[in-house]
Amino acid sequence: MPCRDALGGVKKVWIITTAGGTASTSFTDDLWVYDSAAGDVTAKAGSVGKDFVSPKNTSSFTQTINSSIENGTVFYSQVLSLVCNKPVAADVVELTNLGKGRLGILVQDMNDNYFVMGHTRGAELSGGTLTTGTALGDMNGFTLEFTAEEAIPAPFWDTTDTSNLSLTPTT
Repeated sequence: MPCRDALGGVKKVWIITTAGGTASTSFTDDLWVYDSAAGDVTAKAGSVGKDFVSPKNTSSFTQTINSSIENGTVFYSQVLSLVCNKPVAADVVELTNLGKGRLGILVQDMNDNYFVMGHTRGAELSGGTLTTGTALGDMNGFTLEFTAEEAIPAPFWDTTDTSNLSLTPTT
């Protein structure tokens, strides 16, 4: 029986808006580099992106199996709900850019697993809100919803396997 040592939630998210990678076998091929010394992910040269650190207990990554017995089809919906506090003027420009096209998204959960969202078809900003709150203790920030649909679940990115840094899904 498995141990009860898993944690819920999203720790950090990297979003690539302009791909400089090869994208030869997958939409997300060659977009990120893992720096094992620093223990962090950066956009590969030529790619433009931003990282987001989520406040505790606010963001989630969900994968849903969608199956039709009648049509003989199965696909996986991937949804990232990302919360960020205290917006600044530059965030409005960033939000506008996120809504313009397909994105490469890497999600780090609280267990230090890395999921590649939209790995073959990309992900898109599908909704969100920016709120000032009402009371002094209310959230002042934005919640963004990103969605992707894939033939297989989001693959894990093994940061110790340098042969799979191109994010090619493994079976």
